[in-house]
Amino acid sequence: MEFEIDQGKFLSALALAQTVADKRSTMPVLANVLINAHKDGHVVFSATDMMISLTESVPAEVKSPGALTLAVRSLYGVTRTLPDRPIRVRALDNHWAQLTVGRNEFKLMGTAHSDFPELPDPSGLEFTAAVGHALADLIQKTQFSVSTDDARVNLNGVLFECDGESATMVSTDGHRLTKYSAPFTGPKLAKGIIIPRKGMVEIRKVLDRIDGPVELAVDGQHFFVRAGALLLSVKLNNVTFPPYQQVIPSSHKRRVTALRDELLGVLRRAEVMAPEKTATVRLEIGDGSLKLTADNPDLGVAHQEIEVDYAGDTLVAGFNARYLIEVLEVIDTPKIYLEFQNELDPCVIRPVEGPDFLGVVMPMRI
Repeated sequence: MEFEIDQGKFLSALALAQTVADKRSTMPVLANVLINAHKDGHVVFSATDMMISLTESVPAEVKSPGALTLAVRSLYGVTRTLPDRPIRVRALDNHWAQLTVGRNEFKLMGTAHSDFPELPDPSGLEFTAAVGHALADLIQKTQFSVSTDDARVNLNGVLFECDGESATMVSTDGHRLTKYSAPFTGPKLAKGIIIPRKGMVEIRKVLDRIDGPVELAVDGQHFFVRAGALLLSVKLNNVTFPPYQQVIPSSHKRRVTALRDELLGVLRRAEVMAPEKTATVRLEIGDGSLKLTADNPDLGVAHQEIEVDYAGDTLVAGFNARYLIEVLEVIDTPKIYLEFQNELDPCVIRPVEGPDFLGVVMPMRI
């Protein structure tokens, strides 16, 4: 195998591959990138951790076809330090590879390409065109509330529902829930699928590189994203998502209208003073005002107050400031609603005008 490739394109392909490759697996080959040079003038880079798989085809001047695998982290580290000039890659005996740029030469130890696992094949699937930034927006508005507790597999991903014309994503970690629906042209799904947390991160990275439409497909086991010469597959979580509709309050006794930026500002300041582990803050809502208190025995006390549109009984409740902040950060409208029942009931946050979005945050005892 021997080929010459543009340094920037080589580096870009390796940068994406190294985020997928598994450096801690008991299978050493999963820390490698499979490099397959084809005689028709392109090189295919592949990486997988057995849950997420990525292939990308990059044009190159192929002298002789062939394949081998190399440790992607080392290869990326070498490549990014090289000058912006064409890189010549040549396979040597015993699965070694030689990289040459001008008078610079590096030799890296690799493994046989036959050791690399077979990747999911979407051949025969019907792909549906979708708007990349619309999918990225769905992920961005729900990704933050996915559970990071690996023991709770059914909460370790986002629920994705799509009827071909609109889509809904829902995520929860048991302490808060986020739901976002938007017009979306995508695959028609008979039932919702659960895209795992790491899969969402990698999909976002792919979408950030794409300026234009993408294609999506689902085969029951995998979610595929294809954009030109790049293909990403994500193994779906084969579990049942909790009945999220039961968590969303169907009504409210109290509705507060607040300026999103003003509320976000006082919460960020309160979080600095709140207890580090729980980030607990005290909300007191009365006629025309919202008072926010953060009390930390190790730091001190912070009292803040903002004007809000509210007339009704006073309500005092405790919440995790970080959870409230993360919901407000993904809302783009200037005004938001805070909806409450009683002190020990969840708070629902939604935009006054705008997308079909809501965040549910469970209360904390104060």
